[in-house]
Amino acid sequence: MQRRDFLAATGAALGQPLDAQTRRPNILFIMVDEMRWDALHCHGHPVVDTPNLDRLAKQGVRFTNAYTVAPVCSPSRACTFTGRYADVNGVITNALPANDGEIFLPSVLKHYGYHTAISGKLHYAPRGYSFGFDQFWSFSAEGPAPELGLNAHIQRKYGKGARKWDRVDGTCPWPDDELGRDVGVFKYADEDFETEWLTDRSLEYLRSRNGKQQPWFLFTSYLKPHSPSVEPAKWLKKYDPKAIPVPKLPADAKAVRATKRGQQRRHFIDDEQMLRVMSAAYYGAIAHIDQQVGRIFAELDKLGMTDNTLILFTADHGNMLGDRGRFFKGIMYEGSSHVPLIWKGPKGAPENTGRTEEKIVENIDLMPTLLEAVGLPVPERVQGRSFLKLARGKDPQWKDHCFSQLSTAMIRTPQFKFIDNSRNLGADFELYDMRNDPREQRNLVSEARHRDRIESFKRQLTQWRADKPAPIKITGMAVPDYAFLSKQEREEARGATPRDDTAPRRRR
Repeated sequence: MQRRDFLAATGAALGQPLDAQTRRPNILFIMVDEMRWDALHCHGHPVVDTPNLDRLAKQGVRFTNAYTVAPVCSPSRACTFTGRYADVNGVITNALPANDGEIFLPSVLKHYGYHTAISGKLHYAPRGYSFGFDQFWSFSAEGPAPELGLNAHIQRKYGKGARKWDRVDGTCPWPDDELGRDVGVFKYADEDFETEWLTDRSLEYLRSRNGKQQPWFLFTSYLKPHSPSVEPAKWLKKYDPKAIPVPKLPADAKAVRATKRGQQRRHFIDDEQMLRVMSAAYYGAIAHIDQQVGRIFAELDKLGMTDNTLILFTADHGNMLGDRGRFFKGIMYEGSSHVPLIWKGPKGAPENTGRTEEKIVENIDLMPTLLEAVGLPVPERVQGRSFLKLARGKDPQWKDHCFSQLSTAMIRTPQFKFIDNSRNLGADFELYDMRNDPREQRNLVSEARHRDRIESFKRQLTQWRADKPAPIKITGMAVPDYAFLSKQEREEARGATPRDDTAPRRRR
């Protein structure tokens, strides 16, 4: 089938006839890993510099209350690309394959004529599949061609034993601490650091699409500011740790951390100097990303692609950064579950006003919004809801709530956050008044005046957990190879070590 005939057939199927001059917008989806919602200058952060993301926010719309429905890497990413909650798509922890039949956004876009590419972190299992991407440059060794990934590049250039996070000897102040040992200056050339290398691959892809009529979807997925706290010296030392605003650690932080063992200790912090140094590295990583995002925006301008490109920036989850004496993610407090979200439509899109939107959105809403924005149908049984009308200020009936669940769960409404710990911690419930207590310091669960509200939240969680729609189906779409796995593949994926990016992979 010729491309012209394919587009005509696609348009007819959608009820939208396409002439020879019509093409759908390109999509640039930028995701960072473990970035808090408030780590943007345009959000009022007093230290971190993000001029390029600030400019994007001024050109589009910034959502101030965006949440992940599963604040860990693989679950959050699977929810983003399926538009379905973790308990439904099956990815409830890292390195776990999705349930049979689950289909991801790149495959859907590819079915409707998009060319698709990833530069960076995907974090799906099994790691040898392409998951709908025509071009796959991995931040490690994922995908069907690991020899194109960053790990292989580092080893070709610096030797077989080289690793992408190697650091200069003596640059880590806490080499024997489970958390502090993450800190260090990147050992190799700046251009081989993952943030820059992934940007270079993104630019390479954009140049390869120049002059082609087929619309493209590029997922530029940075690992940073995720651990380890390794950066080139310029960025690791960009901010003075003494000048970094940090939360006051709890009085019992040392006692609490002393009860933790092994990897659990990485998720707790009891040393203010370590917190300052690691926070400075975190903000340096964000400033580095912002600079590299600016390179991508400049290339879009240079190639004349900006006007017909939809741009989306978000994170898979946040980082507690010392709040409650905690570090990293995996819990329902704001530092972990609340993420940045900036959306800019193609030239002339009604949402490109520079405003902020305060209503709550979930990351499962991203898939249906992208599909609607480029004129494609949203499949039935997608649980997310398109926020396109909301972005344009025209959706007064917006749901304005968030569900989230891993081993614990939460409901977030405009005023309250209800957390259910009963499945995991042997604890009970938590309730916070987010308008009057945004730092979640006062648990209201024992107050009699909230008894009915708490029971209502419990019922809502029960009803939400009971909703298990079947996988989506798209008429005429071939079933992707990753959608149905053998028992052996599932067992091998479950047994994989998520942090081991150099393990052999099955090629597809």
